[in-house]
Amino acid sequence: MKYLTNFMMVFLKHIKTSYTRRKIENSKRNGLRHTIFSPRSKSYYIGEWKNDIKEGRGREVNRNFILKFHRDGWIYDGSWLNNKKHGCGILSKISKEDHKIRRYYIGEWVAGAKQGFGYNWFEDGSYYEDNGNKYEGQFVKGKKEGYGTFYHIITGQKQHGFWTSDLFINGTMLDADFRQCASRPTPYPIPEIKLISHIKNSQDISETNDQKEELPYTEKLCRRIPKHIIPNICVSKNTCFCLNSVL
Repeated sequence: MKYLTNFMMVFLKHIKTSYTRRKIENSKRNGLRHTIFSPRSKSYYIGEWKNDIKEGRGREVNRNFILKFHRDGWIYDGSWLNNKKHGCGILSKISKEDHKIRRYYIGEWVAGAKQGFGYNWFEDGSYYEDNGNKYEGQFVKGKKEGYGTFYHIITGQKQHGFWTSDLFINGTMLDADFRQCASRPTPYPIPEIKLISHIKNSQDISETNDQKEELPYTEKLCRRIPKHIIPNICVSKNTCFCLNSVL
């Protein structure tokens, strides 16, 4: 029994991890880390990690944002999963006019793309947020998809309806509440569209169309020239209905 136990212990012996493997595992970033630079994206990341992968809450700042470049300067603050923006987050950019930080998108992300519900400001000329167009609605893979409202800040109008792949498919164009305060408002307001006579139910229309008006009965008039009829002569009733009174 003793020999059998020793024999089994040989196979149950714990296999030690190599020194190199232990160093690699210990060097993996986990938890909160500060100022991790990435040469590929030319940015640095401050936030949570899991096995060398960005996961949790964190902030990534672009190199151009640090140097205050006019282009491609951005900062993202929000949730991460598998090294990609995932969850709720805020993407900000630098205004070309006054070099101030402007919010560009606030909302949901999925696998690094805007998806779900969010607020998006579009660049118009050289402005963001205050003087740029704004979209409030649904996104799929970074594009406007579903129901949403697009605000034309310059002209003071808004488009509300259904979108597909950044294209406006169906909806209404209305004057926004801030139309009179817009920098270049349209010369004439959009008139209100309404029905002159309201129809309660579309079924009533079909029933009305199906009903046929019943015309009052009128006796048919014989247009045959009247002739003298001899009673003794047999005349067919099919000849003319006016002869029925004679027969």
